[in-house]
Amino acid sequence: MSPDAPVTTTGTQTPVTAPESPDALVATTGAQAAATAAGPGRVLVIGYGNSLRSDDGVGWHVAMRLCDDPRLTACEVLARHQLTPELALDLGEASLVILIDADVGVAPGAISVRRLTGEPGARNGARGMGTIDRSPSTHHVDAGELLALAGELGGHVPEAVVIGVGVADLELGESLSPAVGAALPDVADLVLGLVADHQGR
Repeated sequence: MSPDAPVTTTGTQTPVTAPESPDALVATTGAQAAATAAGPGRVLVIGYGNSLRSDDGVGWHVAMRLCDDPRLTACEVLARHQLTPELALDLGEASLVILIDADVGVAPGAISVRRLTGEPGARNGARGMGTIDRSPSTHHVDAGELLALAGELGGHVPEAVVIGVGVADLELGESLSPAVGAALPDVADLVLGLVADHQGR
């Protein structure tokens, strides 16, 4: 599938578009941890961003919202400040990976969705989404690079979807702007819909 192929979604009030993505805590319940053995049907959800920079932390906030959702007990939900190479091993054990991040390429509170592939030519595909360069450290990777690394290390590239949320405020602060905060329920519903579609195949 093309890395730019849009994901069709329904039932959300927030606009959904497909435009040209140090570790935080692991947000997962005991039931989720017990359900994350490698194998067909395993779903990994990673919300990432700096929770101390206002809307930049929207992915982190979504992950925290989802980690105790009983409808995701068969999934693993992680909250991270950024994507790091170590996560490639987790991606390699999943059949579907959903990544949630801030997106500077769409209006505040709008939702962008795109699929990624692990093909070498698509390594930087997520950069076109309007993601934020959070660190000059070589320990940070973008979504496309992480997916490709998972394939190189384990020989398996999972289906991957990146959900971006448009931001209004990236200044220091722990609160989301009103537009971004209002989008959280729609982002959560989108994640739940993607998981249900995948598990129903």
